[in-house]
Amino acid sequence: MALKYAVLTLAACALAAPAFGQLKQGFGKPLTEKETEAAILGIDMQGFSPSERFSWRECIQPNGETLYETPAGVVKGKVLVSPLGEACFSYEDSDYAAVSCFATFKSGDGLRFEGTGGALFITTKVIRNVKTCKPRDLVG
Repeated sequence: MALKYAVLTLAACALAAPAFGQLKQGFGKPLTEKETEAAILGIDMQGFSPSERFSWRECIQPNGETLYETPAGVVKGKVLVSPLGEACFSYEDSDYAAVSCFATFKSGDGLRFEGTGGALFITTKVIRNVKTCKPRDLVG
Protein backbone atom coordinates (compact mmCIF):
# COMPACT_ATOMS: atom_id res chain seq x y z
CA MET A 1 0.00 0.00 0.00
CA ALA A 2 2.84 2.40 0.87
CA LEU A 3 4.48 1.61 -2.47
CA LYS A 4 1.23 2.48 -4.27
CA TYR A 5 1.11 5.93 -2.58
CA ALA A 6 4.78 6.52 -3.30
CA VAL A 7 4.22 5.77 -7.00
CA LEU A 8 1.13 8.03 -7.09
CA THR A 9 3.05 10.86 -5.39
CA LEU A 10 5.94 10.46 -7.83
CA ALA A 11 3.54 10.51 -10.80
CA ALA A 12 1.80 13.63 -9.46
CA CYS A 13 5.14 15.42 -9.07
CA ALA A 14 6.16 14.47 -12.62
CA LEU A 15 2.89 15.80 -14.03
CA ALA A 16 3.18 19.01 -11.98
CA ALA A 17 6.72 19.75 -13.20
CA PRO A 18 5.56 21.89 -16.17
CA ALA A 19 3.36 23.95 -13.83
CA PHE A 20 6.31 24.46 -11.49
CA GLY A 21 8.33 25.56 -14.52
CA GLN A 22 5.73 28.22 -15.28
CA LEU A 23 5.85 29.43 -11.67
CA LYS A 24 9.58 29.80 -12.09
CA GLN A 25 9.01 31.95 -15.20
CA GLY A 26 6.44 34.08 -13.38
CA PHE A 27 3.26 32.78 -15.01
CA GLY A 28 1.95 30.98 -11.95
CA LYS A 29 0.95 33.89 -9.75
CA PRO A 30 -0.61 37.16 -10.96
CA LEU A 31 0.91 40.43 -9.80
CA THR A 32 -0.60 42.24 -6.82
CA GLU A 33 -2.20 45.67 -7.09
CA LYS A 34 1.04 47.50 -6.23
CA GLU A 35 3.14 45.24 -8.45
CA THR A 36 0.80 45.76 -11.43
CA GLU A 37 0.83 49.54 -10.95
CA ALA A 38 4.63 49.54 -10.82
CA ALA A 39 4.81 47.29 -13.90
CA ILE A 40 2.38 49.11 -16.22
CA LEU A 41 2.30 52.82 -15.37
CA GLY A 42 4.78 54.79 -17.48
CA ILE A 43 5.49 52.13 -20.12
CA ASP A 44 5.25 51.79 -23.87
CA MET A 45 4.68 48.14 -24.73
CA GLN A 46 4.32 46.28 -27.96
CA GLY A 47 3.22 42.71 -28.45
CA PHE A 48 1.10 40.06 -30.04
CA SER A 49 -2.25 38.58 -29.06
CA PRO A 50 -2.59 34.91 -29.98
CA SER A 51 -6.27 35.03 -29.00
CA GLU A 52 -7.06 38.11 -31.11
CA ARG A 53 -4.48 37.29 -33.81
CA PHE A 54 -2.95 40.75 -34.17
CA SER A 55 0.01 42.85 -33.16
CA TRP A 56 -0.70 45.69 -30.76
CA ARG A 57 0.95 48.57 -28.96
CA GLU A 58 -0.22 50.25 -25.77
CA CYS A 59 1.50 53.24 -24.26
CA ILE A 60 0.49 54.03 -20.69
CA GLN A 61 1.36 57.37 -19.14
CA PRO A 62 2.10 57.56 -15.38
CA ASN A 63 -1.43 58.95 -14.78
CA GLY A 64 -3.06 55.93 -16.46
CA GLU A 65 -4.03 57.57 -19.78
CA THR A 66 -3.29 55.24 -22.69
CA LEU A 67 -2.93 55.09 -26.44
CA TYR A 68 -3.89 51.68 -27.82
CA GLU A 69 -2.85 50.83 -31.38
CA THR A 70 -4.01 47.83 -33.40
CA PRO A 71 -4.29 47.22 -37.14
CA ALA A 72 -7.80 48.77 -36.83
CA GLY A 73 -6.39 52.12 -35.66
CA VAL A 74 -5.51 54.17 -32.60
CA VAL A 75 -7.81 54.85 -29.66
CA LYS A 76 -7.32 56.79 -26.42
CA GLY A 77 -8.03 54.99 -23.18
CA LYS A 78 -7.54 54.72 -19.46
CA VAL A 79 -6.22 51.98 -17.23
CA LEU A 80 -7.01 51.41 -13.57
CA VAL A 81 -5.62 48.65 -11.39
CA SER A 82 -8.15 46.72 -9.33
CA PRO A 83 -7.54 45.68 -5.71
CA LEU A 84 -7.03 42.16 -7.11
CA GLY A 85 -4.11 43.44 -9.22
CA GLU A 86 -5.96 43.28 -12.55
CA ALA A 87 -5.17 45.89 -15.20
CA CYS A 88 -8.59 47.23 -16.26
CA PHE A 89 -8.71 49.07 -19.60
CA SER A 90 -11.49 51.25 -21.03
CA TYR A 91 -11.48 53.32 -24.24
CA GLU A 92 -13.08 56.43 -25.65
CA ASP A 93 -14.73 54.55 -28.54
CA SER A 94 -17.15 53.07 -25.96
CA ASP A 95 -17.28 56.35 -24.02
CA TYR A 96 -15.25 54.46 -21.38
CA ALA A 97 -18.30 52.28 -20.57
CA ALA A 98 -16.81 48.92 -21.63
CA VAL A 99 -14.08 47.74 -19.25
CA SER A 100 -11.79 44.78 -19.87
CA CYS A 101 -9.71 43.51 -16.95
CA PHE A 102 -6.62 41.29 -17.20
CA ALA A 103 -4.58 39.38 -14.67
CA THR A 104 -1.02 40.60 -15.13
CA PHE A 105 2.02 38.33 -15.00
CA LYS A 106 5.75 38.95 -15.31
CA SER A 107 7.19 37.27 -18.38
CA GLY A 108 10.97 37.65 -18.25
CA ASP A 109 11.50 41.38 -18.80
CA GLY A 110 8.04 41.69 -20.32
CA LEU A 111 4.43 41.19 -19.33
CA ARG A 112 1.59 38.80 -20.03
CA PHE A 113 -2.08 39.82 -19.73
CA GLU A 114 -4.74 37.12 -19.32
CA GLY A 115 -8.41 38.08 -19.57
CA THR A 116 -11.71 36.25 -19.40
CA GLY A 117 -12.69 33.97 -22.24
CA GLY A 118 -9.08 33.12 -23.06
CA ALA A 119 -7.99 36.64 -24.07
CA LEU A 120 -4.20 36.73 -24.07
CA PHE A 121 -1.82 39.62 -24.77
CA ILE A 122 1.94 39.05 -24.58
CA THR A 123 4.52 41.82 -24.79
CA THR A 124 7.45 41.52 -27.16
CA LYS A 125 8.99 44.90 -26.33
CA VAL A 126 8.67 47.18 -23.29
CA ILE A 127 10.08 50.68 -22.86
CA ARG A 128 9.95 51.95 -19.29
CA ASN A 129 9.92 55.44 -17.73
CA VAL A 130 7.62 56.90 -20.39
CA LYS A 131 6.14 60.31 -19.52
CA THR A 132 3.84 60.96 -22.52
CA CYS A 133 2.41 58.82 -25.30
CA LYS A 134 2.23 59.70 -28.98
CA PRO A 135 0.85 57.64 -31.87
CA ARG A 136 3.34 55.96 -34.17
CA ASP A 137 3.28 53.28 -36.81
CA LEU A 138 2.54 49.86 -35.37
CA VAL A 139 5.23 47.39 -36.32
CA GLY A 140 3.87 44.06 -37.00
